[in-house]
Amino acid sequence: MSIKIVVRSDLRLGVWQGMGGAITEATAYNFSKLSAEKQAGLLNAYYGTNGLDYRWGRVCIGSNDFCLEPYEYTRKNNLEDFSVEHDEQYVLPLLRRILEKKELKLLASPWSPPSNMKTTRKMRYGGRLRFWQYRNYAHYLRKWIDEYGDRGVRIDYLSPQNEPFAKQIWESCLYSFRAQRRIIYRYLINELSSTDVKILVWDHNKSKLAKVADELLRNNAHGQEECVAGICYHWYDGTYPNEMWKVRQKYPETLMVSSEMCCAFSPYDAAEWEGAARLYLGELMQDINSGTNAWIDWNMLLSWGGGPSYCENYVKSPVILNKSGDDYILTPIFDALRRFAKAFPAGSEVVRCELESDKIVAVGRKAKGGYIVVLANVSDEVQQADVRCDGETRKVELACGEIKSIRF
Repeated sequence: MSIKIVVRSDLRLGVWQGMGGAITEATAYNFSKLSAEKQAGLLNAYYGTNGLDYRWGRVCIGSNDFCLEPYEYTRKNNLEDFSVEHDEQYVLPLLRRILEKKELKLLASPWSPPSNMKTTRKMRYGGRLRFWQYRNYAHYLRKWIDEYGDRGVRIDYLSPQNEPFAKQIWESCLYSFRAQRRIIYRYLINELSSTDVKILVWDHNKSKLAKVADELLRNNAHGQEECVAGICYHWYDGTYPNEMWKVRQKYPETLMVSSEMCCAFSPYDAAEWEGAARLYLGELMQDINSGTNAWIDWNMLLSWGGGPSYCENYVKSPVILNKSGDDYILTPIFDALRRFAKAFPAGSEVVRCELESDKIVAVGRKAKGGYIVVLANVSDEVQQADVRCDGETRKVELACGEIKSIRF
């Protein structure tokens, strides 16, 4: 039975700004193990126009689960000992290499405030920001942004907290909606007022994204909502295209960014990782069709064993090191992203597609003299589709994992 897909040429969703990846300490450490020739090849694979043509990146403020070990930039309330020198070993050198090659939009996210600012006095295992530390913490974030800028890395967007509703065994901090509004609207907008840095709210899962948007994007008391550019989110509890479409319809001008996705670790096997590649395609393409402007993957280069991760939270990445650690492997996830990047390049004007099944995902873009629809079969069997655009219907058959473009 054919799956019906309708291209809504009357529903324009803005310009697709492209994909990106997170430059974690794990990624930077693994990168440092490669020869100069292999490093250049990997940068071309991710940032070259014949590769994924990444336009975005994500940077972690302080340590997180994909670091060699936990660390802090300061342990004093007056921040007199503040230093990002730790990042000069791996992260900042890689960031500068990337930025020499290509200008990126960079999103920065902390996994936790410094331990001395928290109720638990620990960066790990949740806890909360102490009530009287909000102003100081906003100053700390501004100080980090300025320090990175002085070292050649300009930050464009800030999310105040990675996964604010999650208590993790690694760096984490809990914020209610009220607490998130407080740090954003009372303190951060003032700290960032003399910069070009904009705020993206949330940075967590999207099962109730419409409610989250209403809680965090509603008009604030200070009338400075232009500092809040939009909302970013993660994939881990599901795709939820209907929730995202509600946000896009209610907040048509807000920036929507997917800030993190990855699949759980399993020993590398190309055939087994094909399933992860289809998950990536399904998430990415449904996001774009629901109004997402940009999409950022998690770690860009992990070891054969899915790390390093000091807390053993091993996962997949599109590129991994081989067993000996002296070369890299472009996995099926990378291949799927590359095929999509070729079919749907950054700068495309997006038009919405109405889908009746999630076995085939589709995104449309305006093209000279008409439209191009990109389809992907994300199921584990052959699928047929009837694609309709402005009164014309095309029949398509797609093999498992296949990506195909149709011009109308």
